[in-house]
Amino acid sequence: MLDVAVIGGGVAGCYCAYRLAGRDGRSVALFEGSGRIGGRLWSVPLRGGGLAEIGGMFFRENQRSVCELVRHLGLVAEPVQFVRDGQFARGRFFQDGDFKSPTLPFALPDDERKSGPAALLAHALERLAPGSTQQWPINRAPYSAQQTFAFLRGVRHRGRPLHEYALWNVLSDVISTEAYALLAATLGSASLIRSVNAFDGVWSLLHELGDGQGFRLIDGYQSLPLELKRRAECAGAAIHTNQRLRCVARRGDEFSLTFVDADGAEAKLQARQVILALPQRALQSLAFDAALTNGAFERIRDGAVRPMRSCKVFFAYDRAWWGSDAATPSRIAARYTDLPMQQCYSFGQAEVDQPAILMAAYADDISASFWPPLAGDRSSFPSSALNAEDVSALKASDALIGSLQPQLSILRGHETAQLPTGALYFDWGSDPFGGAWHAWAPHYKSWDIRPFMRQPNPGLDLYICGEAYSQRNGWVEGAINSAERTLERLGLMRPSWISDPDFQFEVDEKGVIANDDSNDRHVQRPVAGHGAAA
Repeated sequence: MLDVAVIGGGVAGCYCAYRLAGRDGRSVALFEGSGRIGGRLWSVPLRGGGLAEIGGMFFRENQRSVCELVRHLGLVAEPVQFVRDGQFARGRFFQDGDFKSPTLPFALPDDERKSGPAALLAHALERLAPGSTQQWPINRAPYSAQQTFAFLRGVRHRGRPLHEYALWNVLSDVISTEAYALLAATLGSASLIRSVNAFDGVWSLLHELGDGQGFRLIDGYQSLPLELKRRAECAGAAIHTNQRLRCVARRGDEFSLTFVDADGAEAKLQARQVILALPQRALQSLAFDAALTNGAFERIRDGAVRPMRSCKVFFAYDRAWWGSDAATPSRIAARYTDLPMQQCYSFGQAEVDQPAILMAAYADDISASFWPPLAGDRSSFPSSALNAEDVSALKASDALIGSLQPQLSILRGHETAQLPTGALYFDWGSDPFGGAWHAWAPHYKSWDIRPFMRQPNPGLDLYICGEAYSQRNGWVEGAINSAERTLERLGLMRPSWISDPDFQFEVDEKGVIANDDSNDRHVQRPVAGHGAAA
């Protein structure tokens, strides 16, 4: 009999296992359906050096929970010098400074000719919610994240609150069709301005404008969940991979969990408490005993957030052919396009002649659907194929490489793109992920849903956490904050590395069922054994 079963080996699940292991004599075990720990953080070493970050890549200085956790764990981070290196759209290459030029291939009215996509986006947000861009950077007197939250709650568009719209709906009323098309082609992620809840979309965009310096982990972002898993094991937690949860049922005061291994064999175990640290698609694949949920759960689980599809392609080369800046290895230059590849990142190197990599495509929204037909049928890939030592599931097809080569040549100024020595491709829309990240859907009050999803039935010790239903969904920060708020339900106090006393980045109210202490600052106390010096 387990005291706590944590389901999911992503960053939220590993964080929960780490925080719970060795506390109060509780027996804790983590179960991961694949053979790989990390979830949507996946750092793949490449031949000749370097890492391909298949999932999350960076965090920002104002993502305080992640920054302090990284520091607490002793992981080594370095600042990222991220630069915009121009864009190719409507058959022309242009720089940010050309947004004001009459030669720009978008017919903008004079008041929308700004100094780049960030300035154009700020203009759009000011038209939508005057005063919104003055709310950031956060915690700059007299502003705060909670004040911005309240400010946006009070905004009305055509007499209705923002959460009743998709962001596309409201942007179409305040900027021209040409400006919207320009943003979709040059922001980097078209999903940010599409069908997301307008309230949460504006909230997220304000963060994008004001989150400060970017960082990456030297050993890859996956080293964060791997280190949490290692420490959880050292504290007594059991870690089981290739154990996919199929069914959750109530048995008296306990839960009966049915798992399926890589060979299809079933196994059952009992647990007193269960934490489902899973994305939406994985939650949808579970069979729940009818006694575990109420009528609102399925509707909210399936409707409140939407998975955002995204895929990446990495090309490896013996040396950089695109004039890489060898003097600044932390430099990342990004080019944007309305071609299906959407984004391309080149990475600075310590030496000119060393092996080099390009993130040759980073596509979301409609562009993400261009690549799967070229990649072959990957929908039947078993999750057990995704082992840390086995990247066969990432091998890009010749057809995909052949389609990307001319796009890459166009984006690089019609310079002939060399054939890569290796290529990796992964589509996060496949099971069990459903998407690379999630966004809140229109009509849902996210501040009301978040506390409900932490514990859908307040009478049962069944909990849900992770990036999907967090305020900062799309970021590891959201996963950590969601997990920490969930752990409060299990009686844990906040550790000292949660430096935000009011949890300004997980601001919410009483839930659909009023069972939350909301943002009670009095739970901000160190936990024995988890202090900053521990």
